[in-house]
Parts: sequence; C-alpha cells; structure tokens
Amino acid sequence: MKSNFPLEKSITSDSVAKIEPVDYKIDTLTKISKPFMLNNLMCYWEHVIYNYGGLEITMKLYDYKTKKLLLEYEYQPKYEENYDYKSATYFDSINKDHFDDFNFDGFKDFTLYEYGSMPMTSATIIMLFNNETKTFEHSELSAASIDEIDNVNRILTTHEWDRENVYYKKYHFNKNGKIKFREEIAESEYSPNDTVIMKIRKYEKIKNEKIVEQRIDTLKE
Repeated sequence: MKSNFPLEKSITSDSVAKIEPVDYKIDTLTKISKPFMLNNLMCYWEHVIYNYGGLEITMKLYDYKTKKLLLEYEYQPKYEENYDYKSATYFDSINKDHFDDFNFDGFKDFTLYEYGSMPMTSATIIMLFNNETKTFEHSELSAASIDEIDNVNRILTTHEWDRENVYYKKYHFNKNGKIKFREEIAESEYSPNDTVIMKIRKYEKIKNEKIVEQRIDTLKE
C-alpha cells in the first residue's frame, strides 16, 4: 500500500481455462411387479431405481391386499449387469436369487450379497421372515460367506475371516426355526519350523448365549 506501484498494473485477469460442466444424465424409474405368492401372502415389489453413473435400488415388498410394507432394503449393486431393470424378467430374477429358507421353518427369507472393499469386508445379508408380524427382519445369521444349508439336519454354516483367523459358525435349528445352539470355531496356523505347519482350533458350543462346552485342539497339517 505504501509503494508507488500503479494499481492498474497490480491486477491480473483470471487465466484459468473455463471448464464446461459435465452433463450427467440421471435415470429414475419406479418398477412395480405383478402380484405373486410368497410365504402364503400375495405380495408385490416396488423398486425405485436410480441410475446416475452407478445403480442404486430401493427395494420395497408389500402385502398386496393391505399395502403393508413387509421389507425395505437399499442396495448399490457392484455388478449392474446382474440387475437388468429394463428386462421383462427383472422381478423373476430378483425372486429367484434373493429368497431362501435359512432357518428351516418352511418360510422363505430374504438374502443379498453386499460387496465390500475386499472379500473379508463383504457380507451375505440375511433377513428372516417373521410369521407373526409378517415382516422380514435383520438377523445374526448374516456373515461374509454362507458355506452350507443342511436341510436334513437343519444346520446353517457360515464363516468369516481376518488376517489371523478363520471363524466358522454352525447354527442348529429346531423345526420351528429357532436356534437350539450354535458352534463357533476359530482356526489359526503357525509354523514351529520351516517344514511343519500346525493348526490351532478353538471350539465353543453356545446355548442360550452361555458357553456349555469348549476345547482347544492343535492339529498338524
């Protein structure tokens, strides 16, 4: 301010190039399915689908007669080709891929695979059907992977893992779909020398959230 430098020479024009805004096309669509039978209820889907360079689907399942909301889930598919919402068989694929009986009570439950940043942070979401409320509810059965659905013995086996251990859970159900007990197994490996690999297996049997049996086994690979 105290210099004698002329003011007009101290002002420079903006030389940054102007960038035209990107024109994103947003495709919003509401799809409603034909009525179909599920768990002795006449139902229908309403899916609100946003496509803004990525797919986002709000799934809502309604009771056809009462219009009661039975299930709601928001999902961003990683592989959009699996959700071809413009296909005439879109809802047929949804019903085929997202319903199974996980607790062996005779009613279909809702499932969906959520991709994380890596396999260990992904999850198979399981929402059990509550026949009393006629709604689908989030459950403790959700895990990174579903290993086996044993319909004969009514056992659901899941597993998860981290950098040190693999965690298995075996849920044993009664005929009404209630958990009788579960088995939890944590496995880790270590090498006492360059030629031997040992596996440590920690086992717990849990009933009514109390440990009723536990042991640790050391096995040679």
